[in-house]
Amino acid sequence: MNRFKKAIWELWVNGISGSGIIPGRLRIFMYRLGGMNIKNAGVRSGCVFNGTNIEIKDGAFINHNTFVNCYEKVTIGKNVYVAFDVLITTNSHEVGDPTQRAINNVRSPINIGDGTWIGARATILPGVTIGEGCIIAAGAVVNKDCKPNGMYAGVPAKRIKELPIKEHLNNVK
Repeated sequence: MNRFKKAIWELWVNGISGSGIIPGRLRIFMYRLGGMNIKNAGVRSGCVFNGTNIEIKDGAFINHNTFVNCYEKVTIGKNVYVAFDVLITTNSHEVGDPTQRAINNVRSPINIGDGTWIGARATILPGVTIGEGCIIAAGAVVNKDCKPNGMYAGVPAKRIKELPIKEHLNNVK
């Protein structure tokens, strides 16, 4: 994509569509017009996307000011909740010698499993798969895969708790 087309796309997606004056359903429609694959999901204002290589599935919710770097594929599963100010990045660098520590660009996809909840200001780094039903604590930095149904916290994030696997109780008396 040439610079002019990229600038127009950025204005459309991150300027106009992401604006607080655009209602949620219209925002999703506008993102789709911009080439993003978003199902029946919610995306609040102020989110920044740097490309269309993203799939947001049914029931997902992305809160204000989330940044998604999607040079590689980012998949956000069904009913995933992403809190505000989360960073999801598919891009990093190899480590170089002391004259330049950040060398060669490295890109890897990210997959966030169904039902996951990502806390405020968490960071999801390249190549990570987060299993279904996880909770990623606020401020956590996820640099490795997370197995399903666990709570992960810390820098780097570690599994600190097993989460129960239960069906929703629809018939609570």
